[in-house]
Amino acid sequence: MIAARATTVPMTSPPAASGPNQRAVGPVLLELIPKGSIIAGNYTVESVVGEGGMGVVYRAFDAARSRRVAIKILHQNLCGDPEIRRRFQREARVMQSFAHRNVAQVYDFLEEERLLAIVMELIEGPTLAQHLVKWGGQLPFDELRSIFGAMLEAMSEAHAAGIVHRDLKPDNVLLARGPNGLEPKIVDFGIAKILEGTTYTITGMLLGTCRYMSPEQLEAPHLLDHRSDIYSLGATLFQLATGHTPFEHDSHFALMMAHVREEPPRPSKYRDDLPPGLEKLILDALAKDPAKRPQSCDEVRVRLELALEETAPGLRIASSGLPARIDEADGAQLILVAAGEFLMGPEKRRVWLRDFYVDRFPVTNRMFQLFLQVTHYQPKVASTRFLAHWSQGQVPEELADHPVVYVSWHDARAYASWAGKRLLTEAEWEKAARGLDGRKYPWGKEDPEDVLAHVSRKKTGTIIVGSLPKTASPFGVEDMAGSVWQWCEDVDDPAFYLDGPTHNPKKRAANENEKRVVRGGSWMYDARALRTYARMGFDPAYCLDGVGFRCGR
Repeated sequence: MIAARATTVPMTSPPAASGPNQRAVGPVLLELIPKGSIIAGNYTVESVVGEGGMGVVYRAFDAARSRRVAIKILHQNLCGDPEIRRRFQREARVMQSFAHRNVAQVYDFLEEERLLAIVMELIEGPTLAQHLVKWGGQLPFDELRSIFGAMLEAMSEAHAAGIVHRDLKPDNVLLARGPNGLEPKIVDFGIAKILEGTTYTITGMLLGTCRYMSPEQLEAPHLLDHRSDIYSLGATLFQLATGHTPFEHDSHFALMMAHVREEPPRPSKYRDDLPPGLEKLILDALAKDPAKRPQSCDEVRVRLELALEETAPGLRIASSGLPARIDEADGAQLILVAAGEFLMGPEKRRVWLRDFYVDRFPVTNRMFQLFLQVTHYQPKVASTRFLAHWSQGQVPEELADHPVVYVSWHDARAYASWAGKRLLTEAEWEKAARGLDGRKYPWGKEDPEDVLAHVSRKKTGTIIVGSLPKTASPFGVEDMAGSVWQWCEDVDDPAFYLDGPTHNPKKRAANENEKRVVRGGSWMYDARALRTYARMGFDPAYCLDGVGFRCGR
């Protein structure tokens, strides 16, 4: 519910692009929510970030998490369309379950009779299209490598999760300032799918989108797959490298026909220092036949690196420069685990992971209760065991700072998404617990009883997080052994764990019902479960008294 009356203002001309989401597309009736209004009892509107044919994006303050967020609110004429409402709900749920550092995180979605809205990460920076102007339309090769390479990494993860963007273009990439420069954040996943086949696609915003659309998106959108995104990425790369789009006609129809029938010009026509390998990559990505394009974003990324090697001989990856710790508003503390190798599994095979953050402690009952109060979350799979240790939906005060249990993998993921985090991969969990020396337990090799690990105490249950600081891992992460098992993102596949990829391994699910990994042992298991390489798998819908979770980023 919105706790202030909206004012209706007619818009007779589109404003300039000014933020992360839609641009205005012609005469529409905007219902602007006044500054200070409270949405859904939690989000205080501060200002308008951007306005467009689909809706309005507001900057708002999230009181529950003490953070600023962006809220995309659909226009009421769209909210009244049952098909658009159904698609909006579906796409919002998909994106709420997906997290990547180079994708604007979706925290929540709001649905009321006259309101559909997505609550997401606020990115205060220019679009990639705006940034391109700074360089006269052509990015330096080092920026092209870092920005476009990160976009490819994000889209590779999205495609592996079965998510197709459908509207990739420089206007849908925001740039945030990071410790090593600009970091891309891709926005507006699923928007094209929501509007597909409706009259709302035939608007002024189509001209911008048409410059990047694949032939199959125009001819048979119901048949397209992730390779349509690769075409759009090829069109984007063409522009980032040359300052021009592949086709530059002034009408929708001419642009659409060009994508279907015309061959693009050679990019070197516009930039004479373009490496031949980069030109071939761009043209291959723009092949009319999806089967003739690179078949994955990973392939595009490898070819991009090879093509740009000659432009920066001797280039080395700099240290991350990220802060060692981040203190969250809710009291959580994130600890940095720097990029590099560690020894994984009982055979101590070498595995390399990128930088990541891990919560110092597992999520507590108190923190999970706040999540429920703000989002009104209901489990995806109904279970009488959900939070079975609570009393009438409330946390007993004596358990408030214990790790939350009786939550499924789905519940853990929903919390992580709302908190702007994610579940750890199994490899990340093990590195955070094990350090770099392949130790047996997080604290070293001493027997658990000698360092007071909470184990084999079937009558005592969980304990307050942080009660056993001597058991901390080399990174300072606590409660990684005993207390509770902790859900990880990965599917439980012992063979993958023992002999999987050596670079950022993550076992993805073929379907949502596959067993998921838990790590860390629990208070009811013996010392063998506390070893840094001990693992189990449970049905993702199970709610168990010895399983909780912690988050990462």
